[in-house]
Amino acid sequence: MIARPQRCLNDPKRAEDCELAIQLRLMELLSDAFAAGWGKLEVLAAMNRIADQAALKLDAKVQVDVASYLGKFSRKS
Repeated sequence: MIARPQRCLNDPKRAEDCELAIQLRLMELLSDAFAAGWGKLEVLAAMNRIADQAALKLDAKVQVDVASYLGKFSRKS
């Protein structure tokens, strides 16, 4: 189980807390991939690509949400 955040969003230590919270699960995933026969560099490269794709999807959703929100104002004027 991953620990819940204990600090508010603008606390500079929150990112470090998040890293510590997910570190064990991430290490388990890495270990499982290595044990299955995947190489360290290919696993890390795959994880980076997955993280980049997830960030792009989140960014696209935020852009759509903002455009939709702003569109409400332009229709009113």
